[in-house]
Amino acid sequence: MAGGEQLNWAGLLQYDQEQGLEHRRHDAAAAGRRGDTRARAQYLQEVAQWEMLPRLWEFGVQLTEDEYQEAGRVRSWMAHEQAADRDRGLSRHPLPPGWSPDPHIRYFWSQDGYLMYVTTARDDGRFVVNHDFLTPEWADRLRRDLPRLADLVTLYEKNQEEGRGHEGAPAGTPLVGVSPPEPLRLWRARVEGALRHRAADRSG
Repeated sequence: MAGGEQLNWAGLLQYDQEQGLEHRRHDAAAAGRRGDTRARAQYLQEVAQWEMLPRLWEFGVQLTEDEYQEAGRVRSWMAHEQAADRDRGLSRHPLPPGWSPDPHIRYFWSQDGYLMYVTTARDDGRFVVNHDFLTPEWADRLRRDLPRLADLVTLYEKNQEEGRGHEGAPAGTPLVGVSPPEPLRLWRARVEGALRHRAADRSG
């Protein structure tokens, strides 16, 4: 970037998040106008879930790129689970439990509030994990940074070598109702705590 200028990650996150929320509100209103009470209830539940995401731009401090990427993964996980719930609830041929609307993608929460996003690169079968190709060096770092997901990282390393895709991997942590799963609550508390601390340091 020219002059070393940093992107406004907080502003980008605000735009991304508010657009997602607005789309769901629009879908709920449209379902209400056409008298589809079932779809309206589904979309209103999605609105309530979307509102569980923290408004990290309100802390008045700049986000790092890593923080923006992590928040994006959490938002993508929520959209993925909402699509699966929608297919189960509104489709004539609902997906079975544990099935994904996109079999190339999986998300996994650790018990301490860290999210791992895994997708197959469709051209050559390699895996992308948290936005990077699963090289031996990246796998070693993931095992250090996400120790409670280390066994999954090793599984994906093995699957990549053998061309086995997501075979043997669990379905991940679903989004249920309007109560956040515990890992999501812990992630929110962790990231908000870091931003509060940064804001206090700046004002002090």
